[in-house]
Amino acid sequence: MKKSIRGFLSLLSFLTTIPVRQNSIEDASEYFYLSPIIGLIEGIIISLIFLFIRFNFIINGSILLASHLILTGGLNLDGFADYSDVIGSRKFGEEAERILKDPRKGSFAIIFTSLIIIIKFASFSNIKSVFPIILSYVTGIESGYLISYFSNPPKYQGLGSMFIKSSKSKRKLLYNLTIYLIIIVALIFISNSKYFLISLVSLLLIPIILYDSNKRLGYTNGDVIGFTIETVETVSLLISVII
Repeated sequence: MKKSIRGFLSLLSFLTTIPVRQNSIEDASEYFYLSPIIGLIEGIIISLIFLFIRFNFIINGSILLASHLILTGGLNLDGFADYSDVIGSRKFGEEAERILKDPRKGSFAIIFTSLIIIIKFASFSNIKSVFPIILSYVTGIESGYLISYFSNPPKYQGLGSMFIKSSKSKRKLLYNLTIYLIIIVALIFISNSKYFLISLVSLLLIPIILYDSNKRLGYTNGDVIGFTIETVETVSLLISVII
């Protein structure tokens, strides 16, 4: 099996619960720049579920939310909860790092996580087309790669640091942006140009989160990446419903 295929499958295994026979973290981090394709796969799967459910909006939203959690394994939501604790604590430096590394979930994690689940449920319940769903997943995972590229890696070794260090390649960034733009242009071509605006607005959250993590921690780690993906993904979906 070619290394690129093995790396892509490992990345798919890491970011989703789709059963594949490759699960190398090293390969997954090396091919992190292919993340928009993972987002496209996630978006298509959730969109197919959306097309086949025919219940009232509450049940439809519940099914889509449950499908999202099952498909992603709650990976990004876990990172969202951890970093939410740091934001809610209003601590910086060593205190913020201590809270981030605490395996227990605090009250702010529960509050913020409940809020984003409610927003995602409301968005899923009112969505009218598959295109915003696909776009939200593609843009969400793309934000994870971009914040990794522009961030400072943590001093300690961990899963997040592997992906961040591997992302810091101009060649990989070029490949990543090319893949992302091809997907976005395809969505614009077959749907509506307004989705491009949704994508741009959602990605504006990246420098805000990056600034915040540098100020609080001095670096970005896996939890911040997960926080970014989940936030951008949800905001993208929400904006599409509002528009």
